[in-house]
This record gives sequence, C-alpha cells and structure tokens, in this order.
Amino acid sequence: MHGIIHKSLKEYVEDRMSDGAWDALLDEAGIEPKLYLPVSHYPDEEVTAIVTTIADNAGRSERAVQRDFGEFLAPELLDTFKAHVKDDWDTLDVLARLEAIYEGIEQSSDDTSPPAVETARDGDTVTVVYRSDRELCAMAEGIVHGVAADRGESVSVDQPVCVHEGDDHCELVVTRA
Repeated sequence: MHGIIHKSLKEYVEDRMSDGAWDALLDEAGIEPKLYLPVSHYPDEEVTAIVTTIADNAGRSERAVQRDFGEFLAPELLDTFKAHVKDDWDTLDVLARLEAIYEGIEQSSDDTSPPAVETARDGDTVTVVYRSDRELCAMAEGIVHGVAADRGESVSVDQPVCVHEGDDHCELVVTRA
C-alpha cells in the first residue's frame, strides 16, 4: 500500500487520540515502529491491523474507523496526486475519472496498485464499481465524503452491493446532495 496512507494513518491517530497512542497501537498490533515515507510502499496488513486495534480500543466497528479515516485521508490524497486531478473538478468529476486517475498513478510508479474500479456517470450520480482484495470499501466511502468536503460539496453515498454482504465486489452510488 502507498506510504501516504500509512503516514496519514499516523497523523489521524495523533489528531484524534492521546499523546503516545500511536506507539501503543503499534505495539498492540505487533508492528515495529518505523518512519513511513509518503512515496514508499508498505504492507497492507499494517494498516488493517492498526485500524482493527483502533476499533477495538474505541469500541467502534472497523468499518466506522475506516470511513472516518478515509474522510481524513482525502485531502492528503488529492494533494499527493494533484498531477492527476484538476482543481476545477467537482466530486463527481473526480469520481467519473477515477479509472484514468488510477491508470496515471500506476504508470508513474511500478509499485503502486490501486483497487480496480469502473465508473459510470448519469447526471448528478456516479456509480463506482470497486474490486479489491483489501476490502476497504468503507474507507473508499469516507474518501468520497472527504473529497466532497474538500470541494465544499455534499454528497450521499449508497452501497447496494458489498463484499461484506457476500457479493464479489462493491458498488458505491454517489449522488450530489
């Protein structure tokens, strides 16, 4: 997974939890402390283990933590990948172009492997078909809300199809509110 996610997860913990919480979470999750560089790549399992530990300690579901973190993460992703996203695009423009954005990111780094997505726009609605072994669709939903907040917009996100409900992929139906 791209280092920007790991780095931002640390910032999320430092922003939302008490001093020293990051080191305690790493210890509890069985992860050796390290400096996460935004342009490097690290094991997916580290993010999922930390999210699980946060959820367990906070008495929240993992999906709720993923969603909250995704919203926190969105501005950092927009900044990191600004070469692929135009400033004048609204949330639905960004989502409708996700396939091309991911293709550009993959071409710029051999190690980056974003989830497979297909998008379809119909007026004020974009449907994103999300396929990933990571099963982080709740984080993706949070990222959508974070992109909307960054753009000064409001959207609703429905998820009629989800791997957590036994489906083979997820679908996020995003509508301008």
